[in-house]
Amino acid sequence: MVAILEAVADAQGSVGVRELARDTGVDKSAVSRLLAQLLQLEMVEQAPGGQGRYTVGPRFFAISGMVAARDSLMAAARPIMRSLVDDVEETCYLATVDNNELVFRDKADCHKPIRYVLEMGRSIPLHAGAGGRAVLAAMTPEEAGVVLRQAPLEQLTARTVIDPDALLELAEQDRGRGYSVSIGERVIGGTAIASPYFLSDGTCRGSLVLTIPSERLRVGLVPQLGAAVAAAAKDLSTRLGYRGTWHDWRPVHAEHP
Repeated sequence: MVAILEAVADAQGSVGVRELARDTGVDKSAVSRLLAQLLQLEMVEQAPGGQGRYTVGPRFFAISGMVAARDSLMAAARPIMRSLVDDVEETCYLATVDNNELVFRDKADCHKPIRYVLEMGRSIPLHAGAGGRAVLAAMTPEEAGVVLRQAPLEQLTARTVIDPDALLELAEQDRGRGYSVSIGERVIGGTAIASPYFLSDGTCRGSLVLTIPSERLRVGLVPQLGAAVAAAAKDLSTRLGYRGTWHDWRPVHAEHP
């Protein structure tokens, strides 16, 4: 049942029984039975005008809202992200590192009609994009090297850096200035600027990521935006109990919940 609910939540729009069976590997008749139970529980609902198609239901949204409200990380990050967005007028994402991958968990949108939008809740590799590279910069060079050499790195765009040695050099540069920058490395036309944040014990938990359509970015603004993101990440770290500096971090722990 959990797999079905996750698949419904992950769908872009509504989803049908056949698609759910294909995506989850659950038999179609079993999918239908589980959907009937989830309908009764109001965890899913019939899509308007879409016979046999489903979307997330009101009870699921209510439970999700309660969980998010109790999440101390999100509660700490939201006012800081909102303040950053109000200052720079670009969208900010909260990302966490889990099992050496990055997951975007929350965001504060800017009001501009054209935005660089990231997919929430989906894991992405650390090597592609500023958000993950900021986490690599928060590792020791030795641990970052281990992470980068575990498996071949995927070339997502023509600008994706996939050479581990080059990525380690970039991480060293990022440590020196306090933020990471990527232009079209994960999504063509998208620029991101990110800085890591830390828990009270000095462990990096993830990064704050500012996203900007590349056509709107002026190169001369990068240091100003980078400093703003780094300051916001420092504020978040302080709110989470961290009292050190960039040079006091500990390696990222993949097993961290």
